[in-house]
Amino acid sequence: MRHSTLVASALTLGALCATASAGITFGPVHGKAGESIRLITRTETPGGTIQETIAGKSRSGTIAITRERDLTWTFRDPAADGSRRGMVKVSSISASSKTVIDGKTERLADPSPLTGKMFSMSRPLQGDWKFELDGSIPLMRVQKEIDELKIYLKRDWYPNHEVNLGDSWEFDPSWVKMIIQRDFSSAQTIGTMRLRQVRNSFARRMAVIDISIRSTGAKFHSDGSSGEGTINLSGQVTMNLDTMLDESLELKGTVTTSSRKGGETTHMTLPIRLVATKSFVRDRSFP
Repeated sequence: MRHSTLVASALTLGALCATASAGITFGPVHGKAGESIRLITRTETPGGTIQETIAGKSRSGTIAITRERDLTWTFRDPAADGSRRGMVKVSSISASSKTVIDGKTERLADPSPLTGKMFSMSRPLQGDWKFELDGSIPLMRVQKEIDELKIYLKRDWYPNHEVNLGDSWEFDPSWVKMIIQRDFSSAQTIGTMRLRQVRNSFARRMAVIDISIRSTGAKFHSDGSSGEGTINLSGQVTMNLDTMLDESLELKGTVTTSSRKGGETTHMTLPIRLVATKSFVRDRSFP
């Protein structure tokens, strides 16, 4: 009995290893009928520092920023003309900060007017995604949030050819850059992914993908003010190869920004931690 058990275990291990060594091909996300995709992101800056110089006098302090997103996406079958369509429900979009300088504390909270809203989205075959708001919110007030949603939907992170362990490829990390540092939209950014591991079990197959993002940029305004910033992040993505859903993303690193206006300068160093999770849900609020 023991011999047969060992043989069976060896055969199983051999099959798993053989599968893991084979290349994989990424494809579109496919869930079960009636399922939506819930996306939760949280960005925080533990241990952030700020230095200011005003009229030749310098002062320093700490800054903590938190940004949170809780969205549910539901995609419909394409329309007769081939256009994509769906719905998005915004459970919450919010940002908050706490700054302490010279013993003085300033707290800011910025909940988005989109919180609690649900609206449709569509994209023609040759065009961009369009969100149909109900008119209760001025578009200019939520333009940055809408742009962020569009960039998320346009993500194209994975190659359309077979990838083997150790293979690397470049990708466009515009979505990550936008939710971390929206003020430098024109920054030069390089994103790289590498397939590190394929985990096989009887329940599911998972791919572990290393990720790194490097960005640097500057901005100049007609009033003479200017700013510059850099991003250095690394971490990993975990993808379910049975559903092609990237179930988790975790990035850590540093964001630095500097701004100048007249005789005032501000420099911030922000240790960043970004965590994003995705899961299939059945949301009864969708028609």
